[in-house]
Amino acid sequence: MRIGVPKEIKNREHRVAMTPDGVRALVASGHQLFVEVSAGLDSSFADQSYLDAGAEIVDSADRAWACDLVVKVKEPLASEYHYFRPGLMLFTYLHLAAVPALAKALMSSGVCAIGYETVQLPSGRLPLLSPMSQVAGRVAAQLAVQYLQKENGTCIPGIGRLPGAMGSQAAAHVVVLGAGNVGSNAADALAGLGAEVMLLEADAQRIDALNKRTQENIRVVHYTHANLLQLLPACDILIGAALIPGKHAPMLLRRADIARMRQGSVFVDVAIDQGGMSETSRPTSFAEPVYLEEGVIHCCLPNLPSAVPQSSTAALTHATLPYVQRIADMGLEMAMELDPSLKPGINIRDGKIVHKGVRAALADK
Repeated sequence: MRIGVPKEIKNREHRVAMTPDGVRALVASGHQLFVEVSAGLDSSFADQSYLDAGAEIVDSADRAWACDLVVKVKEPLASEYHYFRPGLMLFTYLHLAAVPALAKALMSSGVCAIGYETVQLPSGRLPLLSPMSQVAGRVAAQLAVQYLQKENGTCIPGIGRLPGAMGSQAAAHVVVLGAGNVGSNAADALAGLGAEVMLLEADAQRIDALNKRTQENIRVVHYTHANLLQLLPACDILIGAALIPGKHAPMLLRRADIARMRQGSVFVDVAIDQGGMSETSRPTSFAEPVYLEEGVIHCCLPNLPSAVPQSSTAALTHATLPYVQRIADMGLEMAMELDPSLKPGINIRDGKIVHKGVRAALADK
C-alpha cells in the first residue's frame, strides 16, 4: 500500500504522524512510504532518518496526499480539503464535533475518514487517544502554572504565585473537571508541585479506583454542579478535562460560573478540541495562547501535545502503528474483522457519518 505522511500545517503543530522506526516497520512489510520534506524536523527526525528507514522524501504536500492511506496528527485545515478524493483513507485525529465544515468536506469528497479519538476497545478504553491525553494533561498542568505567574510570557499577568505552599501562604487550589487520562495526569502533575487538588468525576467506580491510589493532596469527589460552584471562588487553577467519545464536550461551565473565580486565576480547557466545556471557551493557538474573560486567564489550545513533539510523536506512533499496519497489510474490511476496535474509529464513509456520537453532535450543524 502507498502511505503518505504530510507535514502538519496547523499553527505551531510540531508533531509528525510517523517516526522513522514506524516507517521502517511498514517498509519491511512491503509498503511504500512517502514522507513530505521536513515533516519530522520539529520532532527531531531529519529527512535522512526517513530515507534510511526506506521512505521516499517528497517535495510537496500534493505527493504525500496522493496515496491510498494518509496518516496525520491533526485534522485537515480548509487549505487541505482539495486533497480529498474518493478512495482515499485518512487516519488522524478528526474531532469532527468541533469542525462541521470538515465533516461536510469529507462527506462530499467520498473520503473514508478514521478518527484516532474514536477507536475504542470493548472495555471502553480509547487506545489512540490515551497517549496524547496523558501528554495533554501534563502539558496543561505546566502551562497553568506558567500562566499563574505574574511574568508568564504573555501580556496578561497571572496572580503571581507558586502552586505549592510558601511561608505563610497556603498551597494553590486546583479544580480538575474529569478524571480520565487528561484529568488524572494533570492532577498528578499539579499535586506533585504541591498544589491542593480537587478532582471531580461523575463515574463512581472511577472515583473509588482513584481514591485508592492518588497522592495525599488530591481529593477525588463526585461531580455535581453545586459542588463545582462551591469550589470556584477559591480556585487558582481550573482544568477542563471531560470527554464524551465523538460528541461535543459536556458544557459544564456557564459564564456566571467562570465569573466566580478570582481575578488572575487560570482556566485551561483541554476539551476545546471537542468544542470546549465553557461558554467562555474559544480555541487559541501557540501564537496567541491566552485571553481574558471575566478576569480569568483562558488557555484553550487544541494541540497541547505539540509543545513536546519528541515525546508526543514517539507515543503516538507506538499507539497507532499496529492499526496502520493492519490496514496496510490486509485492507480496512479485514482489519476491522480482525480487530473490532477499529470499527468505531470510522467517522465518515461513502459520503455518510457512520459514527453515532459524531452524527448526533453534528445533527443540527
